[in-house]
Amino acid sequence: MVDIKYYTTILSQTFSPCGNYLITGNNYGILTVYNLKNELQSGNDFKDQNLSAGDRSYEFEMIRKMQINSMESGEKFLIVGGVGLIVGVDWDTIIDNNFGENSKVEPLSISWSINIPSPKDSMLTIDVNCLILNKEDNVLYAGCGDNTVYAFNLECGDVVQKFEGHSDFIHSIDKLDDTIVSASEDGSVLFWDVRSKDYSSKIIPSSNPEIKRPNLGNWVGSVTITKDWMLCGGGTKLSLWNRSMAAPMTVYNCVEDSGIHVTKLMDETLYAGGCSKYFYQLSFTDEILCKIETSPVTVFSCVNQENPFKVTCLAGSSYKIDICTNLNYKMTTLGI
Repeated sequence: MVDIKYYTTILSQTFSPCGNYLITGNNYGILTVYNLKNELQSGNDFKDQNLSAGDRSYEFEMIRKMQINSMESGEKFLIVGGVGLIVGVDWDTIIDNNFGENSKVEPLSISWSINIPSPKDSMLTIDVNCLILNKEDNVLYAGCGDNTVYAFNLECGDVVQKFEGHSDFIHSIDKLDDTIVSASEDGSVLFWDVRSKDYSSKIIPSSNPEIKRPNLGNWVGSVTITKDWMLCGGGTKLSLWNRSMAAPMTVYNCVEDSGIHVTKLMDETLYAGGCSKYFYQLSFTDEILCKIETSPVTVFSCVNQENPFKVTCLAGSSYKIDICTNLNYKMTTLGI
């Protein structure tokens, strides 16, 4: 019998509101809960080898074994993006010490759901590729496979805005204040004001010959923004853009990759990963500050938190999850 774990891809991760648990979702519709408190031993950089696997993790199965593409952590609900569907799961139903005593996979108990309508004259269901929750007004933004970014009011589940302007599916979205930015397979990055249905500006990284990589395509796999900067990459090279000038300031030729899927800007430092042996920590110039060899061949997800544990978790085309308490080195690997 084939062991499916060797074909597992972890597409999304998030933390519980308390920060003690890491939740991952994979292509087989399995949601795994890891007890970080046990894994990291309250700041001690060594695992207790006497802990059983059940004390460290337990699993749930998504409805219809649906692929889990994206997740967000709300105060009361874990929000899961699947295929044609977004569901809310009460944290009390999955964060329970009693689950560690039972090794079987439990069905996921769903509190509410939102259906993503299929396009007219189509039998296709729509992947929910990325999610961002604005906790201040309880609006959920979803970048989807029908080329659209939706804004849902979670109080009633209604669509309050649709951002339509891409000609292919959405890979990545980010939000800062009233600005949403979306990156797509069509090779464009669009900026939106949340109060308007029309995009305010458009950047096509591949239009710059220094950024374009014809052998990999023009798709943009990830984008992140701050007040002054935009970091993006995909088939196109990783590049840092000045937002006010809408111009690239740095093209990262130092990064060895066959496609970027993760970008982050944290503490005046840049982070990037994807189809590469390494996850990179970079300066604002074309310089590698640090690189970590990763267990997945391709990193699709990177999540980090400061409290109660400072930790960064890297996951992708593997059942293994790399854990870093300091991004200068890999502390341990979960799932093994």
